Amino acid sequence: MSSALTSDGVDIDIRDDGLDLDWAFWDAQLDALDALRSGEHDLIVFRAGYGSGKSILGSRWIHQTALEVPKSDNLVMAQDTAKGGPTTYKVFFEELPGRDTVPDEGGDPENSPIVEDYNRNERRLTYINGAVARLGSADKWNRYAGAEFNAIWCDEVAHYSNTDLYKLNRMLLSRQRTAQGPNVALWTSTGNGFNQFYDFVERQVDPDGEPLTTRVHNVVADSRDNPFLPEKDKLRRQFEGTAAEEQGLAGGFAAAEGRVYDRFSRERHVVTADAIADRIVDDWRMYAYDAGWDDPRVLLEIGKTHRDQYIVLAEYYHSGAHVGDPDKVRDPERDPDPGTALAWLTSRPKGEMFCEHAPADIDKFRRAGWEARKAEKDIDGGIDAVRERLELDEDGRPGVLVVDECINTIQEFLGYQEDEVGKNGAEDHAMDALRYAVFTNTVRSDDGAGSGSFARSF
Repeated sequence: MSSALTSDGVDIDIRDDGLDLDWAFWDAQLDALDALRSGEHDLIVFRAGYGSGKSILGSRWIHQTALEVPKSDNLVMAQDTAKGGPTTYKVFFEELPGRDTVPDEGGDPENSPIVEDYNRNERRLTYINGAVARLGSADKWNRYAGAEFNAIWCDEVAHYSNTDLYKLNRMLLSRQRTAQGPNVALWTSTGNGFNQFYDFVERQVDPDGEPLTTRVHNVVADSRDNPFLPEKDKLRRQFEGTAAEEQGLAGGFAAAEGRVYDRFSRERHVVTADAIADRIVDDWRMYAYDAGWDDPRVLLEIGKTHRDQYIVLAEYYHSGAHVGDPDKVRDPERDPDPGTALAWLTSRPKGEMFCEHAPADIDKFRRAGWEARKAEKDIDGGIDAVRERLELDEDGRPGVLVVDECINTIQEFLGYQEDEVGKNGAEDHAMDALRYAVFTNTVRSDDGAGSGSFARSF
């Protein structure tokens, strides 16, 4: 059995019969294939607009790798099984040679001359040379931690909304240590706002803002350059000249539409710590707390400038984390539990803390010496208060700034959608915390409360 990927197609000799697969590729896809074969990268990202052939590229690469490496184990990963069925999985089956190969449309993958067996319950396809392709989903990625994979293709990664991409990448790459190779992963996706996908593939930094150790290679493709794309003019009419053109066509990034805080931008509101170091009021801090377990537990350290701008200086943003033991914090002879919220707070200036209504947590913060209190939690009023702070004054100064190391806060600002407000599963944990602090201070200022409050006056 032999095969070769070229711009003209793929010829695969199966047993004694020759089969000509009509697999033509355009330039950007070929660039991605060259990178996948180079052995110089851990992860290839094919980032492109709609209709650029992302899923076709991934499907063909998995089929090709399986045929080249007998008894190999390969993984296809969609967002989840429900969304993967009519998108990622469908294209994967469609790209098999043969007719009626899509099971959800009444076909059978075993109709393909390169398929020996398809186990629908386990979503496992076996090729005629013993190679396997498993159809997985990002919402349950931990189930693949015990396997080893020759090739991994993850589709529409920017839309893995409930998956930590850093943990996913770490697990999957650790599973690529096979003798035969190619031991490389392919991610295909459009952008999806300035979310974690953006930080990973474009900024290429870890959650702490440090450079990634993963060797990432980006191939960026514009749908308008795809010679195989039908109805190209229709896509142009839909996206050209709109805010979504860069993301929908050019393979770039654009802020998500329908955002709660659509005035927030990296250019106006994100600063470096060095740039604002001499503008911070040293003896003023407030903290904002949003409880969580399956969701992240969040603490924001917020300072202010001499012009009364709020600055999110640091964030504690961890899932599965504890508040910690206040007795250990108050005892100089004992070290606070590492990784807990109280341990994070120990080296920070004291300040008032505005908390979600979690009495046990508030009690722990108070016992540890923090001035913790229940926050004003009105959603509409809180969002309005933050929006007002995001506006610019006549000199172009915003009322809220965020230090660039607070990547989760920035991601939430850029991704938090109107239709997510008040709903379970929303990525709004830092936004909730910030809302508690800003709104509580706004209400207190309006009421003429004590010296701990201040009104906005740039």
